[in-house]
Amino acid sequence: MIRGFVAEGRTVLLSSHLLDEVEKICDEVAIVDRGKVVVQGSIADLAAGGKQTILIATSDEEQALALLSEHRGVKSAIAEANGLRVTLSANSVEAQDDISRRLVLAGLAIRRFEPARVSLEQRFLEITSRLEEAA
Repeated sequence: MIRGFVAEGRTVLLSSHLLDEVEKICDEVAIVDRGKVVVQGSIADLAAGGKQTILIATSDEEQALALLSEHRGVKSAIAEANGLRVTLSANSVEAQDDISRRLVLAGLAIRRFEPARVSLEQRFLEITSRLEEAA
């Protein structure tokens, strides 16, 4: 129904704390913290402004984790069920290129190397500095 209104050229303002639903329905969002708009824009723009995280799976996760823990472009690297979650120190294509190159030079087969999708809820928590409270 809401998308139908938008297709007719109407503007719809939706206020919700269900950020997963907002992400599916809305094109633009504004995040309000303590009564003030702290950021607004398209969902794609907000997601792009978050911490850059890549998901990596290799032929030897322990060796990859050791290599990544020494890399200057890596803020953190943790093992998960399906590989490694690597948070970069800065949004950098060069860091990603160097990481993949080092893994290959170490003789590791790369099975997965992709950016992690950042949800609107994750960005909300980052923006409003409540990530520690939510954990």
